[in-house]
This record gives sequence, C-alpha cells and structure tokens, in this order.
Amino acid sequence: MIKKVALLLTAAMLLPILLFSCSGPSYETVMEYNGIELKENMYYYWISTFKRNILASYSDARDDDSFWGAAYDEERTVEEYFTEVINQRIMNYLIAQSLYKENKLRMPSDIREAIDADIKEKIEYYGSRGELNTALQELMLNINSLEDVYTWEEKHDIVFDYLYGENGAEAPSDQAITDYYTENYSRIKYIVFYTTKIKTDEDGDYVYDSNGQLVTEEMTEEELAAKKEKIEECHEKLKNGASFEELRKEYSEYDTSAYPNGFFVSSNELQTWGPDIILGAAKAKPGEIFRVDEEAAVYLILKCELTDLENLSDNDIKQLASLTTYASRGLYDEKFGALSENVKVYDAILSKYKLSEIKPNPYFSF
Repeated sequence: MIKKVALLLTAAMLLPILLFSCSGPSYETVMEYNGIELKENMYYYWISTFKRNILASYSDARDDDSFWGAAYDEERTVEEYFTEVINQRIMNYLIAQSLYKENKLRMPSDIREAIDADIKEKIEYYGSRGELNTALQELMLNINSLEDVYTWEEKHDIVFDYLYGENGAEAPSDQAITDYYTENYSRIKYIVFYTTKIKTDEDGDYVYDSNGQLVTEEMTEEELAAKKEKIEECHEKLKNGASFEELRKEYSEYDTSAYPNGFFVSSNELQTWGPDIILGAAKAKPGEIFRVDEEAAVYLILKCELTDLENLSDNDIKQLASLTTYASRGLYDEKFGALSENVKVYDAILSKYKLSEIKPNPYFSF
C-alpha cells in the first residue's frame, strides 16, 4: 500500500487542480492571501475532488482507516501526508490569483470562450440551468462558482507560463537546469528476474489481453524455488565483486543493452520505476548494489556515478527530455512554497474538512 501512496506522489503531481471563488454569507474563509479569500466551499470542492481521484486511481486504496490511518513515514499517516499536499496546492492556486493581478496578466479570449462553451455543454447535458445547479449543490457549487473553478485554474496556468514558460520571466537558466539534474537524478543499471511467467500460446507466441497487456501466470512452487536460488546466486556473485555487466548478460531476463550507460531516474519517474527503486537509488552510494522485490519481479540494481550533463550521449539525453520542465517545476515549488508562508490559514474552519471523513466528489465531469 505504501508503494501505491508514494507512486501517487508523481501521479498526484500530474492530476487536474481546480479551485474557485464564490461569494456568499454562509461560507467562511479558509485561507487568505493579499486580500483574496478562499471560502470553505472552495476548499470542500477541491479536497473532495482530490479524494475521488485517489480512490479511483488505486484499486487497493479503501476509504477507511486501513488506508488513511496507515503510516506514510515515521512521522505522518497517509491522511496527514496527503492533507499537506492538498493544502499546499490550494495555497499555490490562491497565490496565483494575486500574481495574476500584480503582473497585469490577461486571459486570452479563446480560453474564455472555451470556459463558456464547456459550461453551456454541461447545462445542455443536464437539461437546464436548474438541473445543473441541483447536481452541483452536492459539491457546494452552482453554475457561477463552477465558472470560477475554471477561471482560477486557467489563471494559475497563465501565471506559471508567464514565469516559467519559454522566455518566462523566471525561467530556469542553464546553470539552474544543471543544478536540478545534479541534485535530483541518479544513474542506475539493473539485472531483473521475473517471478511470474508470461503466458504463451501453442505456437510459443506471447498472449495479450483485450487491453493489449501481456498475460501472466503464476509459477509452480518448483519453478519459484529455482528462480529464487538463481537470484541468490547472482546476488552473491555481485557481493563478491563480480563484473556487473557480465552478470547482467548472463542472468538478466530483460535485455538492457540498448542503454549501455544505464538509466537516469528521479522522483519525476515514480510512475515508471516505482518508489522502492527511486528511493533506493537516491539513498545508495555510487558502486553500491541494492535489491528491490516487487510483486512480479526482483531487481538487483547498481548505483553508478552520475554522468556530467554536458557529457551525456544522445541516447542518455532522450531520457531527460522533460528536464527543463522539471527544473521549472522545482523553481515554482520553491517560489510558491516561500510565498505560502504569508497565507493566512483559518484552522478552525479548515479542520471541519478531514480527508478521511468527507465524501469524495461523485462526478468525474466536475
């Protein structure tokens, strides 16, 4: 379960973030920044949507204490961790509304038109404005505040692009990109052993399911015991200083020879590599071997010295296609994290909406 929680970190970073403003005497202020207020209905909508996405994305994420009350790390539960993430996200969007005004930015007309068209489409789908408002009441919204949802999100994106987009006012310099790479990436090589079998047909060809995924089947006890013995044999040779490359050729059940310099990994690749490999690579020292046991495979991984950015091969550079984007996100996190210290939080109102207790947003269209 903890694997899934960590995976959700890069996955959560990549989910839709929606906020809105709505006036109304029945709603208290949850957060405030430079005179801009975020009301409790705003907070409720956002956190319920985030919760919906968490539960929908992971089949083993149950909406009970077995999930939310589980330990994320030595200091926080899963609920506490995600609440921190959500609150920072909300603060970022709140701060962006102020920066939008301060920098006198403007929303392109085509974005405004797209917002109007989307709301019109929803009204037509539900049959009338009244019917749509009835559905939105479950989320403490109405049509006007739904429009604010889209507007806040778009303004945030406009601010981000103004600051960190191409030729942005605070876009990362070459040195900043190099620093981000040096501080956040690891280089690894691996030997993999599969602990499930890939199913084949009568002709020996792989079998795929309706989604195009390879079909696997469980090993027999004898097969699994033989595989475990093989893993231990290889691991022992590595511990005794045998050549990693020679053992990779001899033992690895997946050919990685197309990547002679290994793989470049960071927390940005959590969904691809999983938390155990990413965190293990970050903790290990160059030259160390560490083992990762997953549900369907066992990895023996060598942590390598990180290649200087200017010395990467063309094949290596392809793995870092999003490096500038990640460096920009790092600057964004740093800037907005500092500005969030000036956000006034009304804890008495905030505490009414606990992630483990609120209902998840039931509508995937909102």
